[in-house]
Amino acid sequence: MTGSELIAEAEQLARSCVLLRSEGPKDHLAAVWGGSGLIPALEGSFHHWLSVDCRFFPDGLGLSEGYLSVYSDEEDCESGVAILRSEGQLEACGGNTKLYAHPTRSLPPIDAVFRFGSSTVHKWLESNNWQPDWEYNENFRDSESVAEYERLYQSECPLYSGGAYAVLGGWHFPWPDGDWEQLLDRPLLVWTFAESEPWVEVWGGDGFQVKQRIT
Repeated sequence: MTGSELIAEAEQLARSCVLLRSEGPKDHLAAVWGGSGLIPALEGSFHHWLSVDCRFFPDGLGLSEGYLSVYSDEEDCESGVAILRSEGQLEACGGNTKLYAHPTRSLPPIDAVFRFGSSTVHKWLESNNWQPDWEYNENFRDSESVAEYERLYQSECPLYSGGAYAVLGGWHFPWPDGDWEQLLDRPLLVWTFAESEPWVEVWGGDGFQVKQRIT
């Protein structure tokens, strides 16, 4: 399989997402970064990252109304809280940066292409003595094709390319924590990039879960 063919497979798996940037059309004001949270956190040592107008979440994530404020727990440095409220006004927050919505796509990490690609991908993996559920590493024989895809993936992912404070929706990243597979059945709602480490993730599904990532 060539790099171009691998890219075509990945593009079939791309998900909708929304990049949050400090510039954009005024009617695309989607979030505020830092400062005071739109929705106050519970008592404790919490740091406000951003508050989001839920109308700007991509379809299919279970959020379309209200406002979501995201806080990290500064005591355990691992978790946090995400609080949803039906009413609010983003301009009401003080000492923050306004963020604007830029809809785009989120390409999958190579592990997702291996796992969810077509039968052509799986035959290619078999020819390389590799299983679809194995994580990619340097032992994979056909590394040139993967490297070509990785260049495209990194050019579009703000973790590598910058250009965004956070993203709403999209694919999640295979962190060294090793929980990428366990999170496949949950929707990624928010992933922050600015002022990291930590990178903060908010997960949906059965309630909200906040994760802090460090290298």
